[in-house]
Amino acid sequence: MITGYNTDVPHSDLVFHVQTEDKGTSSAWIESLVYVGGQVVSRKRSSYKSYLDEGRGRQAIAEMMDKQHRLMIAEVRGGKFDAKVAELAAGAIKEKAAAESTASATASSPVSQSTDDLRTLDEVILADQQAVMEDHEVVEDESVPTLDQVILEYLNSEAEQEHLVLMMDSDGDLVPGEEVGMRFQTKSSVSAAAVPGTLVAVKMISTVSSPATLAAGETDEKGELGLSIRIPDLQQGTGALIITASSKLGTAEIKQLL
Repeated sequence: MITGYNTDVPHSDLVFHVQTEDKGTSSAWIESLVYVGGQVVSRKRSSYKSYLDEGRGRQAIAEMMDKQHRLMIAEVRGGKFDAKVAELAAGAIKEKAAAESTASATASSPVSQSTDDLRTLDEVILADQQAVMEDHEVVEDESVPTLDQVILEYLNSEAEQEHLVLMMDSDGDLVPGEEVGMRFQTKSSVSAAAVPGTLVAVKMISTVSSPATLAAGETDEKGELGLSIRIPDLQQGTGALIITASSKLGTAEIKQLL
């Protein structure tokens, strides 16, 4: 499994976050999500099952991820999701006004509620994001330019906006309490040239303990770094790995839930 393209894209006084991941050979999907302020505004999925059937390996999948990620960035810069963001903002304002009105009306007569009926914050966020993704999944339109045309146009018009790309690969699943080999690659978003000397740090955050750095190192002349990491066992709560990369081209980050 190849995981990890994360790019912040400034556009129209907002910062869109584009995340592209390999969901693993069991599903054979490349998935891209576009966030604004933690809210999912678009999702795109592409299957690479045909690559597996043809015996094509990691390189072909990585190239597919790279192309899809660049396409989503180009769509953000082209304003494709502006209307959706405006719609979500208007909905949030209406919901806030309704909530304030309801709270004002019921303030004098509070109603008790069993804690068993309350959802956790994670459950609320997950349910909300799933509803958005189901309602707004991107559907391919044959009338739009081809993927290669969009990528070429993007590269030609945005060549000066070079940034760091961080890719991550692991020997297996990331399981608390187990050791796993992780490999990282850093390169330029425009030229795809390796970025040596990039500092990569792997941290773990959780709901039950303070953040801790598990490992760190610098990429070699090929822009590559291998680390062996033992993920702490979580007896309770939930956690995530935060992988950050810092270089002369800027920073990049990957978030991986455990």
